[in-house]
Amino acid sequence: MIRLLTEAVFIGFFNIIIYYPLSFINNLVIELFAVGFMKHFISYLIGIQNYYCKTYRGSNYQSKPSNIIIECLFEGLFFIYVGLLLSKLIDNRYLLFFLLGFSIHIISEFYGIHNLFLMHNCKK
Repeated sequence: MIRLLTEAVFIGFFNIIIYYPLSFINNLVIELFAVGFMKHFISYLIGIQNYYCKTYRGSNYQSKPSNIIIECLFEGLFFIYVGLLLSKLIDNRYLLFFLLGFSIHIISEFYGIHNLFLMHNCKK
């Protein structure tokens, strides 16, 4: 549980870092999609997805997505859905994006989305 919460906090701050250069957009739906898309893509590029594969599947595994762009599109759409719900409660965009990353990470764990990712993307 501690690892899950630590990862969720990290992802929350990671979202803020991604949002900052996109904050000029001033359209919440586009910002949500862009941050979700970029979060997934940058996570792949800098090795965060490899961390998940090695941590949860074993040290011999690496992230090798078969269709990274499709995954990024789905994550962008998921960010829109959850982000619009959260935006009804939170006005501050930085807090919104932190809580969005935090909550989506937790939701993905409890609903098995992380397990699907591990099954389909982690290869030896």
